[in-house]
Amino acid sequence: MSNGFVMRRLALLSMAVVAATVVLGVAASAAAASLPVRLEAGPQTGYTFSSTATVVTSKTVSLPKPANVGADDRRWIAGRGVYLRITSGDLTGYYVRESSVAYVPGRVTTASYATPATVTFAPGTYLGYTFDTGWRLGTTKKATLATASTALTSGRSMINGRPYAAIVSGTWSGYWLPIVSPTVLAASSISCASPAKIAAGSEHVYRALPAGNSEIALTFDMGGRLDPGLDIVRRLIVDRACTTFFPTGAMTATTAGKAILALIGAHPELFELGNHTNHHCNLRDGGAGSPTTAPCPTTAPTAAFIQAELKDAAAILRSASGGMEPAPYWRPPYGTYDTRVLDAAAAAGYTKTFMWSIDAIDWRPVSDGGPTAAQIADKVVANAVDGSDVLMHLGGWNTLDALPSMISRLRAHGLKPSTISAILR
Repeated sequence: MSNGFVMRRLALLSMAVVAATVVLGVAASAAAASLPVRLEAGPQTGYTFSSTATVVTSKTVSLPKPANVGADDRRWIAGRGVYLRITSGDLTGYYVRESSVAYVPGRVTTASYATPATVTFAPGTYLGYTFDTGWRLGTTKKATLATASTALTSGRSMINGRPYAAIVSGTWSGYWLPIVSPTVLAASSISCASPAKIAAGSEHVYRALPAGNSEIALTFDMGGRLDPGLDIVRRLIVDRACTTFFPTGAMTATTAGKAILALIGAHPELFELGNHTNHHCNLRDGGAGSPTTAPCPTTAPTAAFIQAELKDAAAILRSASGGMEPAPYWRPPYGTYDTRVLDAAAAAGYTKTFMWSIDAIDWRPVSDGGPTAAQIADKVVANAVDGSDVLMHLGGWNTLDALPSMISRLRAHGLKPSTISAILR
């Protein structure tokens, strides 16, 4: 997206801005006959307010999946933030706070500047975004600043419930930068990291990870179904959630798999890879596998077979991701292993075996007894502690819809999504 395109969009949409007025503690925005609102899966709380902006009533509902509802008002509630008055669904008549889990899809103009304003940057790593015409993720640009800096912005907006500034100078000219809040022009840096992996060293099996830094590992396997993998990775990029992925070689070699790995590889500031073998065979007992034509032995595989599965997968993962190295991290398919399997993997350079402490069971559809999006998010949030390792799948049936509520609530509880390497270090 060019700087000129950003400016034209801002100019056109700024014409619709109506100056806010303050009435008894409530700043009223332009009234709208109907605003489309997306409420993400999980708990949603609505409020009614008095004329002095105190809460009169509240109502909380849990949505099993995202809901598209209407609103007839978007306004600033003094000292509380921006709220949307819902006109359909279970929260009709209530105001829901605007956020990444309750928002008007796309872009809502909040301010444009006749003279560009200044955005401040503290030292840190920042990720800028462009969006397509539907305000979905386009391209990104990452840079790290060793010292404090500034840039100019032509305006700020809420995009899908998040505050951004349109940058018109310096490194991120033509990009949108997340800012701390709709009224604070300070760029928001990436708070997690994806450092180099720990050394191979001796064999170790992890179920949970070391605690101490209020971090949690969100990990995704990719060994079968690939939808909606690409959208999950895009969501993690917009959420700036550091993540560890365990793909198989066979699924990575597909057209969809290559696109997913290319996007992961384009963001080493957020993501890292582990190895999930080439064909997803049961390495302890034999059998299973993905795809169904996988050359899995029907009895316990030999050490040579196990090592070939890891080495062949690694070559495919490195090629598809632009050089990301999966070793020495791996996750055994189906979570099955014994001492013989661990020794064979270690001989191939994979000494760090990662299981999990929370299993989302997201590979199972609701029609087969699997969890809804809300149930996935609720399970993770309810059970997560410092050092938890959460198992999900890029082909999870309701995982994409679970992520907004999950990540937002984990962060609200003081748990930061991080890569395995960041936690181990």
